[in-house]
Amino acid sequence: MARIDQATLEQATFAAREEGIDREPERLIRWAGDLLGENLMMSTAFGKSGMCILHMVKDVCPELPIYFIDTGFHFKETLEFLAELRDLWKVNLVARKPALFGVEFVKKFGDNLYETDPDLCCHKNKVEPFRELFGEEGEYQAWIAGVRRDQSSTRAQAEGIELMGGNLVKIQPLAFWTKDLVDEYTKKHDLPQPPLFSMGYNSIGCEPCTSACGDSDDERAGRWAGKAKTECGLHTFWQSKENQPQEGGDDAEEEAEKPS
Repeated sequence: MARIDQATLEQATFAAREEGIDREPERLIRWAGDLLGENLMMSTAFGKSGMCILHMVKDVCPELPIYFIDTGFHFKETLEFLAELRDLWKVNLVARKPALFGVEFVKKFGDNLYETDPDLCCHKNKVEPFRELFGEEGEYQAWIAGVRRDQSSTRAQAEGIELMGGNLVKIQPLAFWTKDLVDEYTKKHDLPQPPLFSMGYNSIGCEPCTSACGDSDDERAGRWAGKAKTECGLHTFWQSKENQPQEGGDDAEEEAEKPS
């Protein structure tokens, strides 16, 4: 399917916002599926918001590709949950790996890059394999993500529909939801939850950079504990190349910038 041109995207986005579609999750998912078709995908790490959206996608766009970035550093419980959920919900879950994975990654970067240069580690293991899906030869033009405004200060300006430049679109069905609404939806629909949540984890990421914290008021607590880092880069990868982490160079702090 050919990509939709920027002018058409802008017009459709303006109309959707005028109608309030960007504030109604299921309606927004259906709108995105109808508009973007095969140019649309979803990404998830099975967080609480992501599970709500997955449940909606299952009914609204059951064939939608749903990507999980397998960095090689995930908890075994997360990978087991992926397989279980694929069988339970029959959703189109796709595990995507970076070019250098496992042993090959360790050979080049050592076994503790996540500690010495966490920005570069995330960039190589998450951002690069994800960004390949959206490049000039990439398969997709838009993706659905589980970002909410109340999750952190870096996400406080999130919109339901974000035009990111480069003719790319990010759809965030729960941008205007609160944690209480997520919990209410989860309970109402008895959604399956990754086992890590019952073990004191509030957010799910790579094992070396995620810790149990028990802070129920901060869903991002426990990620990169003790570091200023708050985002892996999947939601900021459209930033200019000169601001990207470089191999062997200084750390480049990732800031959640708004696209123009």
